[in-house]
Amino acid sequence: MASQDKYSLFALFVACLTGTLQDLDFSSFPNLLRLDLKKNKLSGSVPSNIGLLSKLQFLDLSTNDLNGTLPLSLANLTQVYELDISRNNIVGEIDPRLFPDGTGQSKTGLIGLKNFLLQDNQLGGRIPEDIGNSKLLTLIDLDGNFLTGPISASLGNLSSLSILRVTVNSVSGREASQFQCTFNSFTGPVPVSLRNCRSLYRVRLEYNQLTGILDQDFGVYPNLTYMDLSYNKLQGGFSPKWGECQNLTLLKITGNSIGGRIPEEITSLNQLVELDLSSNQLSGQIPEQIGKLTKLSFLSLEDNNISGQIPAGIESLSDLDSLYLSRNRLSGAIPYQIGDCNNLQTLNLSLNQLNGAIPYQIGNLVALQAIDFSYNSISGEIPSQLGKLTRLENLNLSHNNLTSTIPAALGNMVSLRSINLSYNDLEGPLPEGSVFSSSQSNVFANNKELCGEIQGLRPCNDVSSTGKGGGSKKNKLVIIVAPIASALFLLFVFVGISVFIHRQNPTKDSGFTVICTIVILALQVVL
Repeated sequence: MASQDKYSLFALFVACLTGTLQDLDFSSFPNLLRLDLKKNKLSGSVPSNIGLLSKLQFLDLSTNDLNGTLPLSLANLTQVYELDISRNNIVGEIDPRLFPDGTGQSKTGLIGLKNFLLQDNQLGGRIPEDIGNSKLLTLIDLDGNFLTGPISASLGNLSSLSILRVTVNSVSGREASQFQCTFNSFTGPVPVSLRNCRSLYRVRLEYNQLTGILDQDFGVYPNLTYMDLSYNKLQGGFSPKWGECQNLTLLKITGNSIGGRIPEEITSLNQLVELDLSSNQLSGQIPEQIGKLTKLSFLSLEDNNISGQIPAGIESLSDLDSLYLSRNRLSGAIPYQIGDCNNLQTLNLSLNQLNGAIPYQIGNLVALQAIDFSYNSISGEIPSQLGKLTRLENLNLSHNNLTSTIPAALGNMVSLRSINLSYNDLEGPLPEGSVFSSSQSNVFANNKELCGEIQGLRPCNDVSSTGKGGGSKKNKLVIIVAPIASALFLLFVFVGISVFIHRQNPTKDSGFTVICTIVILALQVVL
């Protein structure tokens, strides 16, 4: 508890106060400047006579159990610069009459308001247009309510607004220096006024239903560091002017309908750490100078219509730990320079039109935990250097044109938990190793002639099986031994007959000699 002149400050925060404020005679404090009752256990509604505190400058009733609606008498607190009733159970709507009328001559309304905090209540309805008439507002926090409808375009009139938080609501609209309206159901267009808020440094509008044109409704923000517009209904394309946001560290616009090419100017954002443009309608090629984004750690362009080859300049992305380029129309070979991305942990190039061999330099990426090259036209052998990836947990090379045998080195990868080599032209025995012995046969299905000791796969010692180009070694041994045994049998038969004849007629030595000679010649021919 803290206290000062009873006419200027009344503070009883974190005092475990209970009960209501209904019986408090606010008329006894006509000169009160500051009222701080946060973090107590006060219940009931905010009393209507609180409006008698006409000189009040600071009001904090946050983190209590207050309920009911916001009393209209709050509009009498024209000198309040901070109003905090957050983390209570306030219901109803934000009455537009709480704010000045916009004529510039209002004598009521929250004229002096700078910080307006109502987060984590149960407020519904729309954000009133009149909120834009409180010209001094720098912070608006309406997180964690049930607000709906469009985000008020009048917010664009608040030239000092630096933080706007409207997350976990259902609103549609705009933000300020910090403009946060995430995880809502906000609908309607992005306010045009947002384009002129050059002081913006953080914008979060993800997971709403906002509409608009990306290259028209957003301007150039020199101080912008964070921009997340993911999972809305935005259209249009990328303006080259985005390259002027030189302080940008995160840009996420995934899950919209953005089309056109990725402008080369975006590669001048040399502070960029995370770039996610996935699940849009982007076309053209990956910018050749992508390697200039040397601080990039996360890059996702998956689920677009991007074509062409993966730029060799990707080798300069030494801080990159996640690369997602799947579900595009990329062609050509996987560049061997990708082996210089030493911090790469996830590499997903699946569902493209890539060809050529897997570069052995990928074996240098010792931090890799997941590789997915499935559904391409990759050919050649699986490089044995992949066995050096001691942290690899998931390997998917299915639906390609890989040939030859599976390298024995893959069986020594103790970290490998999941493997899929199906739909290739692989042959020979499965390597020894836990991932091979514990996998289902379907992850090796539809190959040329794989064998192994798992259910559903042909055993490698199956003598009845023959493959393309001949049978197994055991079959060939049978083919060689059989005629030798037959010849020896015939030899003994003929020799026996000859000995018998000779004993019956000892004088016919010449006949006996002829028979022996024939048998020996026949044996030589067979062998």
